Amino acid sequence: MSIFIVRAFIKLREMLATHKDLARKIEDLERAQREQGDQLAAVYSIVKQLIDYPAKEPKPIGFQTKP
Repeated sequence: MSIFIVRAFIKLREMLATHKDLARKIEDLERAQREQGDQLAAVYSIVKQLIDYPAKEPKPIGFQTKP
């Protein structure tokens, strides 16, 4: 009977180690996704600023005389 208890604890330890690895991997993925989302938001804001940038009035072409 004690062998079964030892085996159960070994399985339990293996499962906990496996779940820790999975939890760490999920956290890494979430962090990477969050960083990429922040980078995309920065790119979108820069593009929006470029789109909304006011156009300059064109300078007249040719010679100008003083009045």
